[in-house]
Amino acid sequence: MSTIALNSLTFYYDSPVEKLFNKVTLNIDTDWKLGLVGKNGRGKTTLLKLLLGKLHPVEGSLSLNVKPSYFPYTPDDTSETVFNIIKDAIAPFRKWEERMDILSTRDDDNSQSEYGDLLTQYSDAGGYEIDSLIEKETAAIGLDESFLKRKFVTLSGGEQTRALLAAMFLKNNGYPLIDEPTNHLDIEGRRMLADYLNKKDGYLVVSHDRNFLDKCTDHILSINRSDVTLSNGNYSTWKYNTDLKEGFELRKNENLKREIKTLEESARVKRAWSSNKEKEKKGAYDKGFVGHRAAKMMKRALSIENRVNADLAEKKNLLKNYEKKRHLKLESTDTSGQILSVYNIGKSFDGKKLLDNVSFTLYKGDRVAISGANGTGKTTLLKILSGELQPDEGSCHIPKQLSLEFANQVPLWRTGYLRDYLMENKIDETIFRNILGSLGSCGEIFERPLETFSMGELKKVELTRSFLYPVDLLIWDEPLNYVDIAGRERIEEVIMKNSPTMIFVEHDTYFIDKIATSVVKLG
Repeated sequence: MSTIALNSLTFYYDSPVEKLFNKVTLNIDTDWKLGLVGKNGRGKTTLLKLLLGKLHPVEGSLSLNVKPSYFPYTPDDTSETVFNIIKDAIAPFRKWEERMDILSTRDDDNSQSEYGDLLTQYSDAGGYEIDSLIEKETAAIGLDESFLKRKFVTLSGGEQTRALLAAMFLKNNGYPLIDEPTNHLDIEGRRMLADYLNKKDGYLVVSHDRNFLDKCTDHILSINRSDVTLSNGNYSTWKYNTDLKEGFELRKNENLKREIKTLEESARVKRAWSSNKEKEKKGAYDKGFVGHRAAKMMKRALSIENRVNADLAEKKNLLKNYEKKRHLKLESTDTSGQILSVYNIGKSFDGKKLLDNVSFTLYKGDRVAISGANGTGKTTLLKILSGELQPDEGSCHIPKQLSLEFANQVPLWRTGYLRDYLMENKIDETIFRNILGSLGSCGEIFERPLETFSMGELKKVELTRSFLYPVDLLIWDEPLNYVDIAGRERIEEVIMKNSPTMIFVEHDTYFIDKIATSVVKLG
């Protein structure tokens, strides 16, 4: 059994000073199917960089006796075949083979010595079996033999993801660090990848897809507000236990607050009584008796204050990781009845029919999920609904007086400073801050250029734009890509509470099951 050991590991960035990890001590079994979760900006990417050796602890240590490799990565030459891309990603087999072919024609001692060294490396890396292993592994992840002969660049994003992950699991003594692998996968692609990973042992995966984590993890590493915790079980087990502990601590916190208030009032009364009795000693017949009573009451008051201080100390140890939520309210319009109707829409590109006879009707309060495999025209349909594209066939009717708001798959604002966009679009900064804060992004975010934002932060900015004003219809194109689980939960809460009318494309089945009132399946 191999382990990754973190011993009192502390790490922070100098500019600005941001302490992400403080004296973290953990032992991770590299045979676990480990899920890594945490809010955007909490340090998930930083932890991966520490494991890869791209960053080093400021204090403490990190030791590992496996070879970590990172996904996603871009091959050096994407015009190569998938087979060659995978083979080169595992080890430089083809370079070794070419060099050994050259050396085998030479008779000098140096050449023969070099040939022997290369042959040993080649054999130790599994060079004699690697071709058949590649065929077997890619079949296991859902790529048939024909894919291996294709140029890597011709594969879809999901197919590329599966090919590169197969290579990672073929490395000797490798430890895959898999960072958000589901972002370019449709629902079926996510299911296939989860099934593949569940048959493997020994990896760390970062994902915000809760169903995906449930299917392919047996431990959860959580980066919290004040610490890092390691739990046995999948995401749902971790979430249940976390909520249970948080609920217990909230109740205990409320009880302690009430007890402290009662004790403080009792101590105040006894102190006041003791003080008054001390004053009575001046004219008292038995000053010793009065003084004794006063001292006794003062002692009781001090005892109560000690209990208060003990309760306060206990209270401080509660809710260290509790995330205080800002509640978001969506203002709705007075519109009622039918919002839009879609009748037999068809759309073709370059002679290929993408949409064919798509029909549905949307009423006030409906939340329609557009589902389908990658390439079935989901984004195209949303663009037709928003008026950006016109259908080749059929019709889409939205009354002119209705207001729409579109949240893009690729965030609209990606460069410059957020405050400049707000001024340019005459958006109230306080309102924007409050909405963005309710999604879990606040603090110095307005002082940084958008280029430094994580993809999760950019997506939250994009979603905030759609929440600014009352609208009749929200149209969202994959709104949750890169958004952390806490952000997803808050979005779900506000939707369920305010019941906006929506059409959205999303591959997170947990979100669809919770939010959608109906599903339109394409393809």
